[in-house]
Amino acid sequence: MSSNQPPRSTQGSSFTIRPSHFAGQGSSSRSAGPSKRGGKGGLIKKTLLESPLHDEKYIEQEYNQPPLPIKKIHESTPKSSLGNFSMIAIGKLPHYSTVEGVVDEGAKRLHVWRTTAIVEMEPPVIGVGDHPEKKQSEKLAALSAVYQLQQLGVLDNPKKLHPESRDQSEVTLSDSTIVGYEQARNFMDYYCRRYGFGKPEIAFNEIRKSNTGWEAVMTVGGRRIGLGSGSNKKAAQVTCFLDVTQYLESCDPELWKSFVVASKSGADLGMAPKVYFQMSDGLDDAIRDLCVDIKRSSLYRNRPALKPKTDEGADLSPPSVPLYNAPKLRQESLTEKSNRLLAQRQGYLSDPKMERMRASRMSLPVFSQAEDVLTHIKEHDVTICMAATGSGKTTQIPQMILDEFIQRGKGAHCNVVCTQPRRLAAISVADRVSKERGEMLGRTIGYQVRFEAKLPEDHGSVTFCTTGVFLKRLQSALSGVHHPGSRSLDTVTHVVVDEVHERDIDTDLLLVVLKRLMADRKARNKPLKIILMSATIDPALFQSYFPDDRGNPANVIEVPGRSFPVTKYFMDDFLPQLLQGPTKWAFGEESVSNYVCRELGSVVAAKLGACASKPGAESRTDDLELPYPLIAATISHVLTSSNDGHVLVFLPGWDEIMATQRALQQPAGPLGVNFHDASKYSIHLLHSTIPLAEQQVIFEPPPAGIRRIILATNIAETSVTIPDVVYVVDAAKVKEQRYDPERHMSSLVSAWVGSSNISQRAGRAGRHRSGEYFGLLGKARVTALQPYQTVEMKRVDLSNVVMHVKALAFPNITVEEVLGATIEAPDPDRVAAAMKDLQMVGALDSDKNLTSLGRVLLMLPVEAQMGRLVLYGSFFRCLDQALTLAAILTNRDPFVSPMHLKAEAAGKKNSWSPEGFRSDALATLRAYNAWWAMQSRGEYISANRFCVDNFLAKPTLLMIQKIKVHLLQSLYTAGVIDVSAGGLMDGSTKSLTVPPALNANGDSLPLLAGLIAIASQPKFAIRVGEKTYRTSNDRTTFIHPSSVNHRKKEMVDQGGVSAGEKQLYAFAEKRRNVTGGGTPQTYLVTTTRLDPMTYMLFGAFNLQVTERGLECDDWLPIVGNLDALDDIQRLKTLMESCMLRVFEGITMGRRVRGGQVLPVLPREEESESGGEDEDRDYSLSRDEVKQLDLMTRDVVNILNRYSDERIATQSRQNSRPATPMGSPSWPSSQLPRGSISGYSTPQSFLSRPGTPSRLSRKF
Repeated sequence: MSSNQPPRSTQGSSFTIRPSHFAGQGSSSRSAGPSKRGGKGGLIKKTLLESPLHDEKYIEQEYNQPPLPIKKIHESTPKSSLGNFSMIAIGKLPHYSTVEGVVDEGAKRLHVWRTTAIVEMEPPVIGVGDHPEKKQSEKLAALSAVYQLQQLGVLDNPKKLHPESRDQSEVTLSDSTIVGYEQARNFMDYYCRRYGFGKPEIAFNEIRKSNTGWEAVMTVGGRRIGLGSGSNKKAAQVTCFLDVTQYLESCDPELWKSFVVASKSGADLGMAPKVYFQMSDGLDDAIRDLCVDIKRSSLYRNRPALKPKTDEGADLSPPSVPLYNAPKLRQESLTEKSNRLLAQRQGYLSDPKMERMRASRMSLPVFSQAEDVLTHIKEHDVTICMAATGSGKTTQIPQMILDEFIQRGKGAHCNVVCTQPRRLAAISVADRVSKERGEMLGRTIGYQVRFEAKLPEDHGSVTFCTTGVFLKRLQSALSGVHHPGSRSLDTVTHVVVDEVHERDIDTDLLLVVLKRLMADRKARNKPLKIILMSATIDPALFQSYFPDDRGNPANVIEVPGRSFPVTKYFMDDFLPQLLQGPTKWAFGEESVSNYVCRELGSVVAAKLGACASKPGAESRTDDLELPYPLIAATISHVLTSSNDGHVLVFLPGWDEIMATQRALQQPAGPLGVNFHDASKYSIHLLHSTIPLAEQQVIFEPPPAGIRRIILATNIAETSVTIPDVVYVVDAAKVKEQRYDPERHMSSLVSAWVGSSNISQRAGRAGRHRSGEYFGLLGKARVTALQPYQTVEMKRVDLSNVVMHVKALAFPNITVEEVLGATIEAPDPDRVAAAMKDLQMVGALDSDKNLTSLGRVLLMLPVEAQMGRLVLYGSFFRCLDQALTLAAILTNRDPFVSPMHLKAEAAGKKNSWSPEGFRSDALATLRAYNAWWAMQSRGEYISANRFCVDNFLAKPTLLMIQKIKVHLLQSLYTAGVIDVSAGGLMDGSTKSLTVPPALNANGDSLPLLAGLIAIASQPKFAIRVGEKTYRTSNDRTTFIHPSSVNHRKKEMVDQGGVSAGEKQLYAFAEKRRNVTGGGTPQTYLVTTTRLDPMTYMLFGAFNLQVTERGLECDDWLPIVGNLDALDDIQRLKTLMESCMLRVFEGITMGRRVRGGQVLPVLPREEESESGGEDEDRDYSLSRDEVKQLDLMTRDVVNILNRYSDERIATQSRQNSRPATPMGSPSWPSSQLPRGSISGYSTPQSFLSRPGTPSRLSRKF
C-alpha cells in the first residue's frame, strides 16, 4: 500500500448512540375524562379511579418486600431519593401526573388525589399513590417506586443501569478477524511508522443536538481519516480506532497481514526507549583484564565448536541404547519366590482374621467379571476397561493380575505398574491395597511418587506411582543412565494406566512411549500388557489409537459399578430454598448477584433479589469471581437440612479453598451453622501442597457426632474414596494452565469442567448410600458444557515435553514426529515455539539436538530455565539461595492475602523486599530464610507464629524445603557439585545441606538478580510511563498490584532512585485481566528490578553491536560509553563459551563413569596434540575446574563494583536521572528469587579492541 492513502470521508461513522425512549405508560390506574351533565351551571362529575386504593398500607404490603432492608432515609424522603436515582440512572427527573377522583373502597366511595410517578428506564418503573392531600399522594407514589427499585437491587447503585454496553468494543475485518481496541491501536502505530507519519491525532467534539455523547476525529499526516462516536470520550476514541483499522484493512489487506506477522515477534512495536549506561574507567579496565585472562585459559581454549564440523544432516543424537537389563535371578530363585508367594496367598485365603476383608473385596462388581477381565488381558496386548464408579477397578484389577500369576505358581514373573494422576491417589491406593492383603507396605505392594517412595520387593509386585515418575523411569531406562536401586523395565509385565480420561500431558506422552515400548518388547518376545482404565473414558478415541495386529480397533470390556443414586440439584433448584433461611443476606453481595445473574438470567435473579452490579452480566462469558457467600450458604443449607454425612466441596484451587474457609468461619452474615463448634464440625483442606500426613486424616473415621466439610480441588474427583461423603457441593470449575507461545504469556485460569467431570464429582456422593449433589451453575450452563476439558497437550507450554521426548531418545524420529503421534497432537506452531525457547536457553543447538547443557538439565527434576538457575548458582557459589529460588519459582507464592487484611498482608510482604533490587522473589526468599532458621532448629512454635505474623502459608514453605533437598541430590548425581568451588567439594557424600563454600556469594544481590534474569528470559520490561511498562511483545503493560514493585508500594520508599530513569524489570509471567469489563489490561507478575549490567550479562540472549551502543534481543537499545558496552559484550561471549565447555565436561565425566556413548563435538580451536577427538578424555581437568571458579569470582566482583558505583552516583545526583535504573543496593544477606535463562550463541567480536590487560594474574 502506498503512503498516498485514499482520502477518507468523516461522514460515514458507523457508530451512533441512540437515547433511551419510554415505551408507554402502562399505568396501573385508568382515568376517564371529565364529562358534563346538564347545561350551564351543571355539576361536574368526579373521575372514578380504578381500585384498589393505593394508600400507605397497600403500598407497604404490596411493594415493601425487598431481599435487604431499605434505608430509613428513602422512606422518610422518597421524592428526593427517587429524583436522585432518576438523574443518575437516566439523566432526568421522574415524571409526575396527578388527577383528582374517587375510589370505591368496599361500601365507601373515597375522595382522593391519585399521583403516578414514572421513571423512564427500561422497563419503566411506575409508582401510584392515593391520598386526600395532593402532596401526600405524590410522596406515596414516590415511595411505591422507591420500594420497587429496592426490590430490583438498584436503588443505591443506579450506575448499574448505565447503557455502557452500547459502546463498540470490537470490529470484524474482511477476513473475519475480530479486532479489539488494543490491537487496532497497535496497528495504527505500525501503519504510521511504516509510512513515516507522526502519531495519530485525536480531536473530540461533544454531540450537542441530542446530548448523547462524544465524537472523536482521527487525523494522520494532516488528513482526517476516521471518526467514531461514543457515550464518553474514551468510548468515542475506541470506536474511532476500530473504524480506521477496518477502513485501512479494506483498502489494503496485505498491510494488515504484514502487521499480524510482525506482531507475533513484537516487531510491530519497533525499538523500546533507550537505556543509558555508564561505568567508571577503572571498572572497564577490570572487565578488559578479565577478558584477556579468560582467553588465555584452557577452559576457553578447549571450548567445543558451536556448529558441528560434520556432514550436513549427520545425527548427533546418542545411538539407540538397548533397554536396561538388571542381573537376572536364577530360575531356581524365581521358582522359590513364586512358591513363597503362593504360600502367602494360601495363608491369606485361610486366615479367619481376613474373612471380612475378603468378603468385602468379593462383593465389589469387578469380581463378578474377574474371569472375563483376566482372559481379555491375557489374550490382548491392550485392554480398555470402562469400569463405572464404585466398581473397584483401581484397587482390585492390579491385584487380580498378580494373584492370577501367583495361583499358577508364576508369581515371581509378574510385576505390575499402576500409574495414578496424583500423588495422594498413588499413596492412598497403595496403602488401601496392602491392608486388603493383610501386609505391610513394601512387601508385594508399594508406591513411588515425587519426593517419597516405598517400593515393593523385586519379582512379584504391584507398584503404584504417579505418571510423571514412571515417565522418568522410562527416560532413565531408554537413555542408558541408571542409578543404584534402579529397576529393570524388562521385568515389568503389565502397565495399568488408571484414570486415563484425565489426559494430562504426562499421560498423553506415556501412551506414545508405551506404544513403542510394547512393539519393542513384542519383537524381543517379551510381551508387555497395557490396561487403560477409566469410568468416563471416550473409548472410540483410545480404540483407534491402539489397533490390534490386523488394524482393528482395540476391544473394550465394561464393568458395572456399585453406587447408590445421587440426586442432582443445580442453582435453579435450590436457590429459592436459601432465600427462606438465615442466609438470604448473601444475595445482596455483589459477587453473588453478578454470578446468579449470569447463570440464571436477570429476570430470575431479580426475583431472587440478586441484580447484577454491571450491565451485560447475563451475557458475559469471561471469568467471574466465585460467589463465596453463596458457597458457604449452600454448605450450611446441606448441613441444616440433614442429620449426618460429610460434605465434599470441589473448588478450582488453593486461593478458592482458603476464601471458602474464610467464608465459613468469618461470614459476612448469619449462616445458621457455627463452624467453630469443634464438637459438631471439622473443616479439612485437600490440596497437593498439604503435607500427606494431614491429607490422610480424612480417610480415618472422625469422632462420633462430628461432620466433616472437605474443601478440595479435583484431587478428590477420581481414584480416592473419602468415607461417608453423602453430599457434594461443586463450583464446577478447575484451574487450567494456558500458554500463548507467541506472546510468552502463561496464565492459570478458572475454566468450566466437562459434563463427564460433573458425573464423576456427583458420583463421590453415592459411594456408601444415596447422596445429593449441589452444582453452583444453572441448568442451561450444564447442557452447554463440553463432554471433556481441553487436553493439556493443546494448551500448555511444550518446552518440558520436548525435553522429555529428547530424553527418551527415540531412534530415527524427530520430536515433531513423536508429538505428532500423540493421541491428540498439539499444533505444530506450539512445538516450534517450544523448540525455539529451548534453543534460547541453550538446551538445544541450531540443529535441534541436545546440547551438553541439555543433557545436564535432564538430570534435574525442574524445567530447563529453573535448572540453569541452580547450575549457575552452584558455579557462582550461591547455591543455597539458588535452590531456594528455584523451589519458590516452581511453587505458588507462600505469601497469602486475606480479603479483610489485604493492606496488612501487602505491607508485610513489602517489608521483606531488599532496597535497590526490589523483588517479589527476593522478598519471599528472605522470609523463607528467616522461617527456616527457626524451623531447622526445632523451634516449631516460633516458626508457626512467624508464619501467622507474616501472612505465610506453612505448607508451601515445607514444600519449598522438600524441593530444595531433591534438587541438591540431583546436583550431586549429575556431577555438578564435583566441579563447583574449584573442585574442593566431595561430590560423593550427597549431603542434604549445602556446603558453606558453595554459598560464599549468597549475599550478592546483583548476582542473585542475575540468576533471576537467567530464569526470566525473555520476559523483561522497561518503564515507559508513571505506571506503564513496555515489553518485547507488548506496548503497554502494568505491574500487578500484588507485586512489591507496584507503583503504590514503590513510592513508599525510593531510596537512591533518580527520577526519570529507565527502569528494567524481569517478570515471571504476564497475566491478562478480562473480568473487570472495559479494555483488558496485561499485568506483569512476580517482578524483579534489574540494573543494565546484570541484564546484559545474564538476561539478554543476543547483544548486537551498533553505532550508538548495543541492541538487546532486537528490542531494547542500550547507549552510552561505547568502549564499555563493547567490553561487556565481549565478556558475555567469552563467559558463555567457557560455560559450554563446563557443561560438556560434566556430561563427558558421566560418560566415563557410566559407560555411556555420547557424541563428541569438534573443538573451536585445533588441539595441540593433534590426537583424534574421539579418543580424548573430555571431562573437566583440575585446572579447568579452578579456572571456572576464578572466572565466576571475578564476574561477581564486577557485578558488585558496578552496583556500588551506581549507588554512589545516585546519591550525588538525587535530583536528575543519570544512569539507567537497575541495581542500586548494598550487598546484604537478603536473597532474591530467580532462575537462569540460557546462553546466547557466542558471536564473533564486532566491537572495538580493548586496551591490553594490566593485570599479571594467571589462571
